[in-house]
Amino acid sequence: MKTPLKYIKYINMTAFLFLLFGAYGLPITGFLQVVAATLFLFLYPKNKLIYVYFIITGLFFCIWNGDFNWTFLIPIFLIFFLTYIIHFYNRKSNSFLTANWKNLALINYEVDPKILEKYLPKGTEIDLYEGKCYVSLVGFLFLDTKLLGLKIPFHINFEEVNLRFYVKRFEMLEKNNEWKRGVVFIKEIVPKHALTLVANTIYKEHYQTLPMKHSITSSKETTDYVYQWNIDNKWNSMEITAKNVLLPIEENTEADFICEHYFGYTKLNNSTTFEYEVKHPRWEQYPVIDTKIDVDFEKVYGSDFAHLKNIKPSSVILARGSEISVENKRTIS
Repeated sequence: MKTPLKYIKYINMTAFLFLLFGAYGLPITGFLQVVAATLFLFLYPKNKLIYVYFIITGLFFCIWNGDFNWTFLIPIFLIFFLTYIIHFYNRKSNSFLTANWKNLALINYEVDPKILEKYLPKGTEIDLYEGKCYVSLVGFLFLDTKLLGLKIPFHINFEEVNLRFYVKRFEMLEKNNEWKRGVVFIKEIVPKHALTLVANTIYKEHYQTLPMKHSITSSKETTDYVYQWNIDNKWNSMEITAKNVLLPIEENTEADFICEHYFGYTKLNNSTTFEYEVKHPRWEQYPVIDTKIDVDFEKVYGSDFAHLKNIKPSSVILARGSEISVENKRTIS
């Protein structure tokens, strides 16, 4: 027995046949595609791309003046866009973003929790490890990045450096109450303006676009990992040298505390918080043997964190990373 989705695929493929008739076949193709899109929307109302399809379709009819001109490039695009949605989009995953996070350099500082109070989202509290409060400077690579299942050209592989701290939130559920452990970002630096626009607009994060670069230099026994970003014509850098040996991150250790936080929290205002889940398996780590840090913390992150330039990190971790997914946000009032 054929599933409804297979019938939608047949309708869509039939629409393609009418392209053989050129401009005269476009109206029939368009009609059949709208039928297929409507059925798909009924079956998969959580698929965000189908709403984009209908928005673009509506815009086409708003600007089309009845002539066969350049505007007919839009329905041609819509034909292939809907085909992608129906045939290739992974409907099993509604993740906002998927990627592979690699070579995470986490430089950790013990700080006075009082300096973090004004950044604390409502409904969360500072998460401590053995009574200590940490902030982490984190550099890593985004690889094979997909937004809503789509690879955006020139935004697939890139660097990120962020400063974050650790929080927890108690949630009362019907069956079990639980503590959710998460992170709050002071600032996240990326090299692409579009990434900053999307993150700051949709997730209300604190992204900044700056020139960035990285390098990975390996020898037989060790590897150097370098992340750099330029602000006001000065290159800031974090460099870690690690052994080429993978070790597990043991439970209940400081490294476990730093790496195993699975939620992100954003302070929208004094009364509203955004929460989103970050899914990934447990990570492994490379033993760190040397660290060099040249960061103007005050210039990059503000006066609250200027003192980090003059103190020694409490620990440095280099995590291998893994595939991750960032789920859709929800509002906590």
